[in-house]
Amino acid sequence: MNIYALGILEKNSQLLFLLRKNAKFFSGYYGLMGGRIEGNESPSAALIREAYEEIDIIITEENLQFAHCLSFKNETDEKVLALVFKIIDWQGQPVNKEPDKCTTLAWFSLHNFPKNIIPRHKHIIEMLQQSILYSELGW
Repeated sequence: MNIYALGILEKNSQLLFLLRKNAKFFSGYYGLMGGRIEGNESPSAALIREAYEEIDIIITEENLQFAHCLSFKNETDEKVLALVFKIIDWQGQPVNKEPDKCTTLAWFSLHNFPKNIIPRHKHIIEMLQQSILYSELGW
């Protein structure tokens, strides 16, 4: 099973999304920040690393608040667990540090998401809005 850590940044009732490019799945779609947990990393260590690598912000474990766990099968039938955290504080201004993987960063209102958002990421946000901590898709 692949395990991912995803981060939700909220500012002024808006969430930060990255417009993906050159991705195995969902190129041209907006998605949440984060990525696969590597080696012996903990979920929080993976998200701290990904936040710096992808958008140049510094976070600590104390800045993370568990928000949701999504269990799903992806487009190639792989089993995936996504651990989602709200990033309640950070240092720095988010910028696109991976232009080969991301076209742009954009803030969207909680009530006005783009049509081209990764469906399971939209599902995660909907679960958060209902205070649901766990869900499954595609089983």
